[in-house]
Amino acid sequence: MPVKPFKLRCRYCNQPVDWPPQQPRCPRPTCRGPLQPKRNITFDAHLIELAATGMWRYRHLLPPTPDNPITLGEGWTPLLRLEPDSDQLLYVKNETLNPTGSFKDRGAAFLINTIQGQEKIVIDDSSGNAGAALAAYAARAERQARIFVPAAAPEAKKAQIRRYGAELDEVEGDRDAVAQAADIFAQRADVFYASHVWHPGYALAMQTIAWEIWEQLGRRAPEWVILPAGNGSLLRGVRWGFRALQKAKYIKELPRLVAVQVANCAPLAAFMAGTYRAGRFQARPTRADGVAIPNPPLIEAMAAAVRKTRGRVVTIVEEAIRQTQIDLAQKGFYVEPTAALPYAALPQLQPHFSLNDTVVLILTGHGFKAQ
Repeated sequence: MPVKPFKLRCRYCNQPVDWPPQQPRCPRPTCRGPLQPKRNITFDAHLIELAATGMWRYRHLLPPTPDNPITLGEGWTPLLRLEPDSDQLLYVKNETLNPTGSFKDRGAAFLINTIQGQEKIVIDDSSGNAGAALAAYAARAERQARIFVPAAAPEAKKAQIRRYGAELDEVEGDRDAVAQAADIFAQRADVFYASHVWHPGYALAMQTIAWEIWEQLGRRAPEWVILPAGNGSLLRGVRWGFRALQKAKYIKELPRLVAVQVANCAPLAAFMAGTYRAGRFQARPTRADGVAIPNPPLIEAMAAAVRKTRGRVVTIVEEAIRQTQIDLAQKGFYVEPTAALPYAALPQLQPHFSLNDTVVLILTGHGFKAQ
């Protein structure tokens, strides 16, 4: 790996941790809090490697990884006008075109490259997309993977994970139960918990989405970015990415980040309203399995990402999801239910947009993953 100083710290107890971390959470047994960069990442446009494939054009702006990273071509997804003839500057960042069909490929690729040399089984708990991504990149790296998913996860996602050769553990119960099962298994000495929730590398990799949007808009930031929010790695990472641009004075203002959840499972909305109780939040079934996270462990950090960008939290009723998928498909974008949420949020947000605002919707997962 190149010599490049990079340090982490625990968000809760401030414990310093070297990069790359040997475990995804704070090593202090009495804490086990989330890790984050000790200092803001320094963005320098001169370090963009224009000839590199996908998100690896930003390799020299991210924490150190091997000189020849394992890749399937993730990143540099299209940024397209949703309605080219419209006066409104409404764009979609089409993350469905990543190798396994979701934005999670960025995080999985980055994590696989941070743990080279550790001959351990890599595991994650997932509603499907993060598991499929880790399974694919583990296969590419010739590593053994084991993925914990809800038994009720979409069959297409479970089939995708199996096809990559990963072992699949189907757990009865909600996403909290799945995370608990993975956490217990992760105590084994021969296991590395490549958690898309806890490992700081996952959210750090999501910065590349913000940097791509900035480049693809002609080196400027949009006024709004709208995205689905489950465990929050996308929300936090996009905020970190735009903050790095702001700190380096490439942009003046941060985009306002809109976190979209479903009415049947909206813990972040409850948190922002002051009614959330950790571990007690009750969710109802939803088509949008990717955000069906009743108790996100980093909910405070998610709320901070919304508040510090003057953003909003929007909830969508179940009846709107299917129709929104149809509407997007008729514009050429075939997405799974979770990925339809940003478009479904537009009617609630239109009164808050100014006339010349640029708005970016992040389409997170392909429609082939769920019917």
